[in-house]
Amino acid sequence: MSRIAIVFIASMLVLSGCATLSEDECLTADWYQIGYEDGARGYPDTRIGSHREACAKHGVAPRFRDYQDGHDEGVLSFCTQRNGFVQGQKGYQYTGICPPSIEGDFLDAYQAGREIYSVRSAVSNLQNEQRSNENKISSLKQGLIDAEALMFAATTPEEERRNIYNSIGQMQEDLGATEQRNKQLIVEIAQAQAKLRILEEKYAYY
Repeated sequence: MSRIAIVFIASMLVLSGCATLSEDECLTADWYQIGYEDGARGYPDTRIGSHREACAKHGVAPRFRDYQDGHDEGVLSFCTQRNGFVQGQKGYQYTGICPPSIEGDFLDAYQAGREIYSVRSAVSNLQNEQRSNENKISSLKQGLIDAEALMFAATTPEEERRNIYNSIGQMQEDLGATEQRNKQLIVEIAQAQAKLRILEEKYAYY
């Protein structure tokens, strides 16, 4: 996906959602401070549109110039190299708000943080899959015990025994496949964790 597309999607996400300001906040608004806080949090200045919508219900219109001045200052505190790295690790979606003069250093650090975020997410997803598989393995093993007990019970009709036998075969197949996948997951998790350690050491200077 291109950087332009990422910026556009992220901007749309930022602008969506519930009201950005309450009635009290609209009525007592310091638009410079609101702009500063938005910029310092990585919001684009187009967020003022959401504020305008929220405050219009209470008969209040934003002071655009004050907001923009505050936003410009807030962006400078956001667009540092260190913060770029921190935001990347959090999974923040960059919206292209940094001035060109300082964007390069911010983006270098941001991309480094995003690398770590991506691998951490991969590790988490693999671990979640492993936990799910372990639960499935436990359930299948118990299901096999119960099915075998029922199949050999003296009171079980012959036709039902055949059905249970077929079910046991399917459960054994599922169990084997799940256990095999779990072995693969152990390897994949170890590889991902090793990659994560390398990245954390590589970018430790941030």
